[in-house]
Amino acid sequence: MSVFIFFLYFINKDISIRILGTIALLLLLVVWYIFEYKKNKVNSINPLIHFEEKNIKRFILITYEGEKEKEWYCDGVKSFLIGKGTTSKDVDIELGDTHYSKFISNEHAVLNFTNGFWYIEDLNSTNGVGLKKNGEEFALRLKPMVAYKVDEGDIIYISKAKILVR
Repeated sequence: MSVFIFFLYFINKDISIRILGTIALLLLLVVWYIFEYKKNKVNSINPLIHFEEKNIKRFILITYEGEKEKEWYCDGVKSFLIGKGTTSKDVDIELGDTHYSKFISNEHAVLNFTNGFWYIEDLNSTNGVGLKKNGEEFALRLKPMVAYKVDEGDIIYISKAKILVR
């Protein structure tokens, strides 16, 4: 490459060859940039490459004032059913004794661990599930029966109850 540039600008005296050579160099740089950009984008969503960065350890129910009310550790757990337990059905994240229990369905949502990531899914609840991504200003209301990836620092809204992902 350096020999080509040296020839193009120092040995060659023909201006048309310099212009064509410069255009070829610019095209090469653009193609290289696009290739590197796509490669980096693919790596950023590949769970096998960034698996070690995903270190969610627990889900924390926080009060309106931001204080910890309850927490659930997820080491070795593959799924959490969120809601209000009944005599016939237990849930893993019990919200029936919280301040917002009247807004929470018996089987409100589910958290699933798949391919190194946690996903939240609204189980067609009455009052919905929201997800506020870390660093975002507003929460997104989730579509029922669609899985959404959660990351450390996100806040999950089970109706009005807030669960912090840590």
